Amino acid sequence: MASLAERIYFASPIPVQQGLVAGYGWWWFRRRFGREFHRWLPELTARERWSREAWREHQRQALGDLFRAAWNAPFHRPRLEAAGYTAEADPWEVFARLPLLTKEDLRAHGRELLTREPPRGTAVFRSSGTTGTPTEIYYEHDFHQVVQAYFEVRNRQWAGVTYRSRRAMFGVRKVCRPGQDRPPFWRRSPAEKLTYFSIYHLSPQHLPHYLDALNRLRPEVVVGYPNSLVTVARFALETGVRLAAPRAIITTSETVMAAIRRDLEGAWGCRVFDQYGAVEGCVLASQCDEGSYHVSPDVGIVEILRPDGTPAPPGEVGEVVVTGLLNRLQPLIRYRIGDVAAWAKEQACACGREMPILRGIEGRLEDLCVTRDGRQLLRFDTVFKGVEAIREGQIVQESLDRFLIRVVPTAAFSERDRERLRHNMALHVEGVDVEVVLLDAIPRTASGKFRPVISRVKPEGKA
Repeated sequence: MASLAERIYFASPIPVQQGLVAGYGWWWFRRRFGREFHRWLPELTARERWSREAWREHQRQALGDLFRAAWNAPFHRPRLEAAGYTAEADPWEVFARLPLLTKEDLRAHGRELLTREPPRGTAVFRSSGTTGTPTEIYYEHDFHQVVQAYFEVRNRQWAGVTYRSRRAMFGVRKVCRPGQDRPPFWRRSPAEKLTYFSIYHLSPQHLPHYLDALNRLRPEVVVGYPNSLVTVARFALETGVRLAAPRAIITTSETVMAAIRRDLEGAWGCRVFDQYGAVEGCVLASQCDEGSYHVSPDVGIVEILRPDGTPAPPGEVGEVVVTGLLNRLQPLIRYRIGDVAAWAKEQACACGREMPILRGIEGRLEDLCVTRDGRQLLRFDTVFKGVEAIREGQIVQESLDRFLIRVVPTAAFSERDRERLRHNMALHVEGVDVEVVLLDAIPRTASGKFRPVISRVKPEGKA
């Protein structure tokens, strides 16, 4: 159910909505980009040239500080005691003995994870996830600014832009009434130099208005969900409309497939810089100008684990487990964030930074598909290889032996394309029934995200 503030907003005329967005944007800008934000910028820039040994020592010290804070949290203290924590203990040895923290733990014991009463100015961010039961993440005012300093130095500046660059944003916020049928499908926040475009109105009849608005705005950076941005990009490519070139595109929250990157860069004429973060504020990985996904070791400790809990070697996909080193109010230690990824086999980058490199984020743990013989499958982008007449595609595993290929076709889609999809799927997984389903649009999640893979089969192989 919508909150009272949302009901008032959507009941208001568009000029009033615009005024409310501008006012909120002014407050939001001041909260994130204050004194602490600017104080951290030079230090974070200097750290980028640290050696691997310096990063390891920094993490050891930060982990010790984190344990001292976590000792005051009712949830963490018994875990630390069982792991043999003392002031003299080696933090890495204690760390290795600690159990994993699940999303269910966070949902059920969110306040017991707090090390003290939240001070004035603390914000609580809620994320419902897949169960509908919200997790609550506590952001002290200073912590919020520190997190933004990391994004500034390790994401925006790597892409050649700053927090003051003129931005077009395609994200989760619902800035237009669901039933709005004429432009503007965007609202402006002057304090942030931000135009927030609705991702819930990206239909063919509305997309020409989006292209016109983007070309009038001429953003210096385009930011948002890749599967929303590519809807705009592909419409521009199909209709031959040339988009004003920004300095960069920054993508987040969804896996950037090769075809999506190609079309985004082709339509906007600039590079895509993907970044991987989370509302929990305990992990950040961003692409440098060489294209490597560098993990920021001072944001958090990242583990990639096999199902048996042992570390996955470089190149092998495993579950991402993170330990945030910045949030001392609500420490998240060995937290199962729900993603799967792999370390890059080559850990040296031409950019010169000795920060760990991910091969990339492969997807969500909940979207792993399983075969009857127990194999796990995740990346299905090759299924769409060679099929150009589609706007979007999604794989759904209905059972161990049945898959759906959902596609939003263009007018050029043919029976030959349908057969090519089936052929590609047979190369990816054998002996299953495959149905190609044509749709006008593929539904998003409640938060507006696109799931490229959906599995209705439990990991143990039972539907």
